[in-house]
Amino acid sequence: MSSNKTLSAIVANKIENQIICGNWQVGSQIPPEQELMQTFDVSRITIREAIKTLVSRDVLEIRRGYGTFVSAVPGLSDDPLGLRFIASDDLNTYLFEARQILEPSVCRLAAQRGDAEELVLLKQLAEDIDELDAQLQGKKTTPEVIQAITAKDIAFHTFLCRMSKNPVFERMLPVIIKSVRASYSLLVPRLSNGPRVSIHGEIYKAVAAHDGDEAYRLMVAHLSNSRQGFDQKVKKERNAKGGKTELPQKQ
Repeated sequence: MSSNKTLSAIVANKIENQIICGNWQVGSQIPPEQELMQTFDVSRITIREAIKTLVSRDVLEIRRGYGTFVSAVPGLSDDPLGLRFIASDDLNTYLFEARQILEPSVCRLAAQRGDAEELVLLKQLAEDIDELDAQLQGKKTTPEVIQAITAKDIAFHTFLCRMSKNPVFERMLPVIIKSVRASYSLLVPRLSNGPRVSIHGEIYKAVAAHDGDEAYRLMVAHLSNSRQGFDQKVKKERNAKGGKTELPQKQ
């Protein structure tokens, strides 16, 4: 890994972390230059260079006369993998399959390569998910809670990609994760008999302990459990509509 990043690149990376973790919301205005200078303890020139870099990546956008804002789809086009052109009722199942193959290895890399600052943000996300999980009340769960859990869940998994320090995973996996979560939310509301026990905190602990093998194992278990629930809901929905119920076999 190259360690000779410029100061502006380091600041740009930290700004992206705030966006990924949800501390700066999509569409929101970022803090003014003076505040950013104080937060990151750098010069105005460095802040402007970092912002210029992020604007070029479509992470930020400048609105003349108003300020700088987080882009609607930071750093990505709506469908960079062309998933809308895959004509298959089982697309979401295939996406989940891809996650099960790739994401445990990403989690192992995050445990090996994540730094102290990133671990603080990952812990924050895990704790946020636990707090939201405690608000699940079966069919009485509010749409706001479901939406918030989905956003934090996406952020947690996306941030692990970032911690892997592998730019290919960092660009590719978040697209798959978003696609799965979006279709899952549209297909059936997330329901529960009550608060659930989240494994995100355990994944964080393994990553923080730099235990790659345990992080890998926990992610496999987490995704297998999520896949099982997803498949059951898909079959139930298809049965209700009188459609086919066969799903691709897990490898």
